[in-house]
Amino acid sequence: MYTVAVDIGGTFTDVIVIEGASGRAFAGKSLTTPADLQQGVLDGLADAASEVGVDVESLLADTERMVHATTQSSNAVFAFTGARTAVLTTRGFRDTLLIMRATGRVAGLSVFERHHYRQTQKPRLLVDERDIFEIPERLDHLGRTVEALDEDAVRAVAAQVKEGGYEAVAVAFLFSHKNAAHEERVGQLLAAALPGVYVSLSSRIAPIMGEYERSATAMFNAYVGPVIEGYVARLEKTLHDAGLRQKLLIVQANGGVATTAQTVPIFTIESGPAAGVVGAAEIAATLGMPNVIATDVGGTTFKVAIIEDGRWGYSRETILNQYQLRLPMIDVASIGAGGGSIAWVDGRRLRIGPQSASASPGPACYGLGGEEPTVTDADLVLGYLSADRFLGGRMALHPERAAEAIRRRVADPMFGGDVLAAAAGIRSVIDNQMGDLIRKSTLERGYDARDFVMMAYGGAGPVHAASYGAEVGVSEIVVPFFATVHSAYGAAQSDVRFSLQHSHPLVLPVTPAIVEQIYAAMEADGAKRLAQADVAPGQQRFERWVEARYRRQVHNLRVPAPAVIDEAGLAAMEAGFHREYERLFGKGAALRDAGIELVNYGVYAIGVVPRIAPERAPAGGSAEPRAFRMTYCPTRSDMVSTPIYEGPRLPSGAELAGPAIIEHPGTNIVVLTGQTARIDAWRHTHILIKSRMKGNA
Repeated sequence: MYTVAVDIGGTFTDVIVIEGASGRAFAGKSLTTPADLQQGVLDGLADAASEVGVDVESLLADTERMVHATTQSSNAVFAFTGARTAVLTTRGFRDTLLIMRATGRVAGLSVFERHHYRQTQKPRLLVDERDIFEIPERLDHLGRTVEALDEDAVRAVAAQVKEGGYEAVAVAFLFSHKNAAHEERVGQLLAAALPGVYVSLSSRIAPIMGEYERSATAMFNAYVGPVIEGYVARLEKTLHDAGLRQKLLIVQANGGVATTAQTVPIFTIESGPAAGVVGAAEIAATLGMPNVIATDVGGTTFKVAIIEDGRWGYSRETILNQYQLRLPMIDVASIGAGGGSIAWVDGRRLRIGPQSASASPGPACYGLGGEEPTVTDADLVLGYLSADRFLGGRMALHPERAAEAIRRRVADPMFGGDVLAAAAGIRSVIDNQMGDLIRKSTLERGYDARDFVMMAYGGAGPVHAASYGAEVGVSEIVVPFFATVHSAYGAAQSDVRFSLQHSHPLVLPVTPAIVEQIYAAMEADGAKRLAQADVAPGQQRFERWVEARYRRQVHNLRVPAPAVIDEAGLAAMEAGFHREYERLFGKGAALRDAGIELVNYGVYAIGVVPRIAPERAPAGGSAEPRAFRMTYCPTRSDMVSTPIYEGPRLPSGAELAGPAIIEHPGTNIVVLTGQTARIDAWRHTHILIKSRMKGNA
């Protein structure tokens, strides 16, 4: 029996198949098909099935777990192709979404963009004032009714929604996180009056403090809801028609999976990168590496996440199109820098991205109509990619088209026509941009990158990791054996996971039973959801967290909470908050006399999936190069003869001195001069870099 996972990226659709009995894994890869994402999924499954030695129908028939990470919600948000959405809000609060937070003009923008503040503006509206309807009702801050819900007004608005042709409705009332009765009743009335219209209640999606964030989250969920529901239903039918007999599981941004019936559409945003972090944590645990910087270079973006003591962190706030949301999302930082990122000249400066050639038309070297020079084109010109062995030889690259695009757009205007120098310049700029994001992701969180092992995956990650890893000072880089489909691998390893939240400000000291009751209620809800997902009680696990702050502060800090809240548990929670505060802001920064206010509480309800032991590398094999090729050497600023190795044939324990290229289907691992590559027992590649000592970097 097999576990199968599919991850749709901006350029490629990745598939991993893991055989339960042996732990043997097989990879599939196909071009993403934006016009019909299902076709890319089927193409990837066909490629993976051929590696297994069966057809797609047989593969799906023998699949016991099918997991999918989708970009549909991201596509709908960033391309503004979601459903026509109406918003129902408390009378007098119609402008909440339009006013936003004061930071709405710059939220999510780069430092460069923020410096030009006069050129910034509020984001494009998903809904405008004509789409927002006020409902007479009011609760106070404790959830007590101040004004009863006017059900006739709800029915009248429902008629307007129907007449206006809206496809989705978001309901976001004031203080609904303290008492959801009004929103729930509105949901019932809308379901009766508007069959087929998607309804999103803020009290279900984001039941926490923050009127604007809760409203925005409900609105985004409504906006992508019909898109995700329709896509998932079509895909599930297609897979079942092709032979699948199991339920389809959908990856969530929190690093877990849920059934299609339990999936919250907006929670699927950035689910692929989240799965990649899960996969990085799984491999790191196998290798005994608790602290890892996970880096993912795909076709359009570069992403970084921190794994500390085997655990990943979560974002306190998610920013989408400058809107600030509250989603249970793994903390992943990203920039527009990937294999498809376009190089362009800005006056006398060379810039890379954020524009991307994506899958269509793709880099110039793909020969699919792309004419702009990309990072992939530069890598090909520099010799780091093989023109006739890309994607295992299934796709031919065109070096002459890559060179022509670089010459026309970059070399002629900036490098006196020197294509090699221009390609090297493109690589240098992109690697430095990646290094800057790693420094930002570590230093701003109180970490030193030199205390971590780096993991590099994605189609372009292994090609660039030796450069950006050395740039930030790490001494070891791990490239997973299935780096090119790593996010799909992480999806296959993901547990069932539900994120529950509750707001109830309390100033310490407080009666422990009050806090314990909050957690107990969430855990009971989580247990119910896990049971609905067919998770047995023995496989259920719960993790607690709390967001707290010193009194009179406005920003919260999240720390783990103990499994039992008694006097000792509260003391441990308080000590953990002081410790984390000083780790982030410096020893002595804690305001211990100010008092601590507990604000938000959360529980992760986890259905643990039994792990399949990964296959170890077979004994024997050749460590001899299959060929030699001229590749660019940064230290000599020239092309040098470089050994080319077949990655799948390298035996466990093999050591290779740089410069070297290790070819895998779908990606290449570049080892630079002065570096060493070692193959471990699970066929992962470790790039060892002479470390720069702290204080001498």
